[in-house]
Formats: sequence, structure tokens, C-alpha cells
Amino acid sequence: MKSLRSCYVFVYDGYADWEPALTVYGLHSFTDVKVITFSLDGRAVTSGGNITVQPQQSLAQAMEADIDLLLIPGGGTILEEVNQAILPLIRQQLAENKALAAICDATALIAQQGILDHVTHTSNHPEVLKMMAPAYKGSNHYQQTPAATGNNIITASGTAMVAFAHEIYQYFDLLKNEQLSFWLQFFLMTGTGPEIGAVPSYPFFYRTYRITMQELLSLVRVVAREIYQQAIAADLEISGGVEWHYEGFDGTPDKEFTLKIGVPVTAVKAVPAPYTCEVLPVFDCVSTQHTGDWSRLGETYGQLISGIQALGLEMTGLNREQYLRYDFEHPAQNMTNIQIGIKKS
Repeated sequence: MKSLRSCYVFVYDGYADWEPALTVYGLHSFTDVKVITFSLDGRAVTSGGNITVQPQQSLAQAMEADIDLLLIPGGGTILEEVNQAILPLIRQQLAENKALAAICDATALIAQQGILDHVTHTSNHPEVLKMMAPAYKGSNHYQQTPAATGNNIITASGTAMVAFAHEIYQYFDLLKNEQLSFWLQFFLMTGTGPEIGAVPSYPFFYRTYRITMQELLSLVRVVAREIYQQAIAADLEISGGVEWHYEGFDGTPDKEFTLKIGVPVTAVKAVPAPYTCEVLPVFDCVSTQHTGDWSRLGETYGQLISGIQALGLEMTGLNREQYLRYDFEHPAQNMTNIQIGIKKS
């Protein structure tokens, strides 16, 4: 496994500030990796977004450092002659079998030096790369992907900030870090990762229980049938699957909490006790989908809660589980949407 203790980021006038942003934020916020910025002379530079950056070191200092990851952002000015001074550090990094990450126009900088001729790589576009780096001869190794890794070289197109970060984290096996992995999921937009949002209000028919965790099993496979039967008897039109709403549940086995079990319906109607039919308020939450046996729900909750805490969000003590699919004969097929309530900032 590749060790990552230090990440050096080259900053220069006009560099594309968004391109390394996600990578370095994740490294600094969720790992022990030291992120060090450096410029040619150690003086402040102005990014392409007009942000003044005071680097921590100069190129001369970086040449003497032990660098696990050298990150070169792109930008329209990277190919200017003054920035050719970075090339000895790049060659030194590769000679020491250390990682190099280049994005956008920075790929053209290293392509012009023949560095990409024999390794898997990507860039903004193969034809653009040939135009920007006339000496480039690596088209047979070009990948039509947002990001790519070949040997110790990680490359990405300028619009692939997220894929670039993911490729780097994957290269260094950092996605085992639950907080980092959880945080990154918000940007990957895979459709199955965690999401922060507000669930709109909707009519809900349910029954309320005061119960402990130890007593939950007595309700499985019993209450759902009852809820469906009573909803039909009340002439309610059911519009979704069974949901369990927890209030004040913290995982303590013998602590009593409130549990509401019910189904979404299309309209509110008067219903007999012990049932309630009302419009639920908007629910601010972090949600994710759990696939598989319910015995492993605790693992998913643990990851979700760790991520919520890492993001500095405050939980409300209200949680919901929506059972999208449940199969008691084949529990591995179960699909459960978990929603953990958070306080709106």
C-alpha cells in the first residue's frame, strides 16, 4: 500500500484554484496528511479566481522535501516558460518512485516531456493534448475517462475535480477512512450515496408505540399487515411502503422511545384510535440507502452518524426508515432508505 504523509501542491499565478480544492480539503480535514503549498520563489501568487495564496514553501525547499504526492494544478499559465522550473522536481519525484498528480493543462506540461508516452493517462481531450504538447507520443495509452492512473501518475481533465480527488484517494487506499469516504459521496452523485436534503411534507397514517429496542422484534411482520388493513378499512389511498419513525432512540437496549409505524397516504381523513392520520412536517435529514439484511443496519447507521458528526451537523433525535423492498426469505434483497434528522443551520 502506498503511504501518504505529505502532499505538496504547486501554486502559481493563474492556476485553476478549483482543480486541487476537493483533494486537499479532504486530505486536510479527514486525514493526517500534511498539505503543503509552494510557489517558485515562496512568494504569494494570485489564482485564476483572483485569490491571493501565500504558499508555505518555495520550490527550492520542496526540492529538499520528502514528498509522497506532488500535485500540479492546471491553468492557462502553467505552460509559460517561467513554470518550466518545476520540471526538475517532477523528474525527481518520478525517479524516487513517488506519486505525481496532474490535472487539466498540467497534463500537457508533463506530456511535452514524454512523461505520458508509455503510461495510462487522460487529459481534457486527446487532440487538445497533442496540440498543447507537440512532442507527446502517448495517444495509444490515452483513456477517455475523467481521471486515470498509470504507474505512479494520476491525471484528470479540468472538469473532473471530483474524479481527480477520488482517483488520488483510491490510489493511496484512503477510502477505508469512513469519514473521508462518506464526505466524498456527496460529490460523486452515484445515486446510492448519502444525501443532505429536505423531505417534503406528506400525509401519513400510523400507529404510535412506546417501546424499547429489545421489544422491536415483536412488531416485525405483524404491524405492517395491521396498518395496511386499517388504512384500507378507513378508505385511505396508500401511496408508499411501510415506514418506521423513531423519536428519541439512541440505541440503548432498555431505554423507552417513541415509534410510529405507518404508510404514506394521498389525503388526511378522520381515523379511529389508536391510529392517527396527519400531514408530517418538512423533514431536514441526511439519508442513504441500505441494501441487505436488517441485521447490518447498525453498520450503516454508524457510518452515517460518523459522517454527520464529521460535517459538524447536529442531529435532532428523529430518524426514519422507509422499507422500499423487504424479503424475509431472501433478506440480502432488502432495500431500506435511512433518514437521520438534522437541525437546519
